[in-house]
Amino acid sequence: MIRRTFLLCLTTTNDSSVLAQRGRNKQKRHDLRQLGLSLLVTHDFQIPLFHHVYPGNIPDVSLFSQMTGELIDRYKKITGKKSDATLVLDKGNVSDDAMEDLVVSGTHFVVTLSAHRCKSFLATPLEKFQPLEGMPGTLSFDTTQTHWGKSCRTVVVYTESLFTQQLQGVTHNLVKCQKKLLDLGKGLERWRQGKCRGKKPTFNAVRKSVNNILLAQFMKELIATQVTQDKKTGLPCLLYHVDHEALQRLSRERLGRTVLASDCLDWNARQVVEAYRSLCVVEDAFKSMKNTDFLRWQPSYHWTDQKLRVHALYCVLALLISSLARKVAYQAGVEITLLALLKELSKIREVAIVYPPGTLAHRKDHITLSRMSPRQKKLSDALEIANIIG
Repeated sequence: MIRRTFLLCLTTTNDSSVLAQRGRNKQKRHDLRQLGLSLLVTHDFQIPLFHHVYPGNIPDVSLFSQMTGELIDRYKKITGKKSDATLVLDKGNVSDDAMEDLVVSGTHFVVTLSAHRCKSFLATPLEKFQPLEGMPGTLSFDTTQTHWGKSCRTVVVYTESLFTQQLQGVTHNLVKCQKKLLDLGKGLERWRQGKCRGKKPTFNAVRKSVNNILLAQFMKELIATQVTQDKKTGLPCLLYHVDHEALQRLSRERLGRTVLASDCLDWNARQVVEAYRSLCVVEDAFKSMKNTDFLRWQPSYHWTDQKLRVHALYCVLALLISSLARKVAYQAGVEITLLALLKELSKIREVAIVYPPGTLAHRKDHITLSRMSPRQKKLSDALEIANIIG
């Protein structure tokens, strides 16, 4: 099950919708109201099985327990037996209350643990790690630990590609923060030289500016700052330097690492990692719905809860039909992504052939399909498109 928010262009004074609320979103458009959508999809082909619309100001972690219980109840009603599914969660859904509910219900899980929860385990020396078969560039170290009162297989995973990406992000933030600190220091120097006019900077104001500059992840650990007071002018001074030992420690003990926990004790480390990485595959469902050419949710020209729920329904139905079409194509031997499938199908056109009066050959007007590539022909045969126009 995955959840995402979709932005809505509703005016602030519009009180016709309870669902459309302001909240945090990855698009950084906090000026727009938004709507939350949760999807339960299959691992193969990301076919939606269940969806739920909720207000955009509800965080995932508070919604998770409610949605999980509803999913388990629906599964029991349909199959008449207890669910043996394993829920895979990212850090945004993990809370002590939600995990305790899972443990009590007996639902299996694979979760990501935050760094502060298992700091010592996360810093396990790399020499103790073992490579995972079939996963190049990935190492793991696993043991059995107790989480939420239940024995779990806990795995710390090191990935070379993740290490490179995170190191690049840290380096970028270091350069960015140092430039801002340098500009702040130069501004204070101009004040001490009497080249500036207006309200003088205070110690607390400079300290607050430094804290805002170092808001990016790890920056407060990597950049040591000191705000002092000049004895002659009484104005604040700024000193800073990069803590290279902290940077080396961060690279050695934190970057490229993820800690996973699962109550499936009969699973090995590779099975736990594979289950967690399946989240990336499931995320493709939302990427498809946010695509600007096909299946796009936005813009949504609705402003009442009833119409927004209907809008969500036909967007999910569009994803359902497209995903089923991809499954049919795969069974016919065409391995293709969902967006590539839609692009190929959009190039198959109906052509109306109309002959002028008096034409002897093919005198009957008819509708046929445009000329197709071998791949489009195979898709057309698999989906029986010719029968639709026939």
